[in-house]
Amino acid sequence: MSRLLGIDLGTTSFKAVIYDEHGATLSSSRISPPDEQILIDGFRVTVWRPEKLWETVCALVRRAVDFLPDQALDAVAIAELGLVGYPVDNSGNALYAGVTWIEPAAPTSRAFSACGLDDGTLFSATGNHLSPIYPPAWITWMVEHEPSYSRGMTRWLNVGDYVAYRLCGEMALDYSMASQTTMFDQRSMRLRPDLLSSMGLEETLFPPPRPAGTPLGGVRPEAAAATGLSAGLPVVLGGADFSCGAYAAGFLDAGDTAIVTGTWENVVVCSDQPQLSPALRECGAICDVHVVPGRWSTRIENLSGDVAEWYRKLITEQQSASATDDALAWHSLIELAETADAGSNGAIFIPHVFGSYGPIHNSLARGAFVGLSGACGRPELTRAVFEGLSFQTRHALDALISGIGSPPRRVVLMGGGAKNRFWVQNKADVLGRELEVVTTPDVTPRGAAMIAGVGVGLFRDFRDAADRFARPNTKVLPNPELAEFYRKRYHDVYLTILDELAPFNSQLAVSRPPRIDVGVHAVS
Repeated sequence: MSRLLGIDLGTTSFKAVIYDEHGATLSSSRISPPDEQILIDGFRVTVWRPEKLWETVCALVRRAVDFLPDQALDAVAIAELGLVGYPVDNSGNALYAGVTWIEPAAPTSRAFSACGLDDGTLFSATGNHLSPIYPPAWITWMVEHEPSYSRGMTRWLNVGDYVAYRLCGEMALDYSMASQTTMFDQRSMRLRPDLLSSMGLEETLFPPPRPAGTPLGGVRPEAAAATGLSAGLPVVLGGADFSCGAYAAGFLDAGDTAIVTGTWENVVVCSDQPQLSPALRECGAICDVHVVPGRWSTRIENLSGDVAEWYRKLITEQQSASATDDALAWHSLIELAETADAGSNGAIFIPHVFGSYGPIHNSLARGAFVGLSGACGRPELTRAVFEGLSFQTRHALDALISGIGSPPRRVVLMGGGAKNRFWVQNKADVLGRELEVVTTPDVTPRGAAMIAGVGVGLFRDFRDAADRFARPNTKVLPNPELAEFYRKRYHDVYLTILDELAPFNSQLAVSRPPRIDVGVHAVS
């Protein structure tokens, strides 16, 4: 029996799952990332120190392999997020901690601000935007604010690629992760030296990009001793976490659409060519190379789970005490929403409490409850939050369909939000589309394991892996009457409110009250 290990390195948890060649889970483990908060020039920065990261990953992997009777595996691959990485020297030694977050109040680096790149030109080549949250912006910020960050730096490795290097000694970067650099040309499939130079970065800073599924080498003896893996175990190049997760759900044909729910919600459309039109740029879309060869994924991102969690804490006045308490609180909240009628007694929620990212990119956008009346109570407000988030999903999907110019072949829903049966049905009703719901847990490490199997020849190709490994999805149909009701509510009310609120949002975001001394004021 073949065994494949998929590792998922996310900001909220690290996961390691071992599967057999048919996709059955044999063992799994989960561990919290090694978050540490430091101050750099007075700004709060969250980091993962390299040795602490390695120790955490080693503990994660050991827990998974210890469940196996003989600890024998066939291959391992890693799914990773695109923002976190390590500056390394010629010997692969990490020079500084990996940055996972820089507080928004921190100004962008001088190199980023003065790069002279035009967003339209950048998008037409790379499918990405001049954004302060991607590696070039963070790298240049750290270079300017922490001199030791880049002293001796010859390469910069994404977190998963750094772990892969610690395992097998090979520095690598796959196409889907190269896309996250915002410096990767989607047509030539190469990093652009001129774009890197515009930000003062060396053209050799990132490893030369390669396809996901490329074999890298065997686990080195010292890494084997630390992780419990066998020396010589093949390490295969993985890819971006959202891309691996979508692949595990069978997302590999042009027209396939995935809604990946979590803290962020990604609405992603698969295509057989890069999608770089001005219309897609204007709606905040991002085009990346998919982990599947010859495929690209075009997505719009928005905060979703974070908004729902904000409301949960607000309405229940309960902070996170434990995972069990959170689950009970969420269950109660969903039950509350289910008691309200569709339309929430006229209340509509605009979910931009943390800004809007697409199809309208506006950091000054603000959330709102509109249409409140005395007939609205906690059930109506709660249902309105879920309906508003579903309207936001439709807005993103409609913009992608319009920009790409073709309807989706199928729509697959996955991620944490897929566990909420009420929200799933509401999304189907608001979208007016059948949804294929992925009920299989941990699709991201599953996708990494599938890629590992392709890399060592266990599967003929990516499609064979999907056919043999992916699990059947549950289909959820929209209610025709509710679908028509929500269609009118979306077009006639929700979209209109977004336009009407825009100028007020800008005024509210920049206005500040006068400073008044607190004290006793005499009354004449």
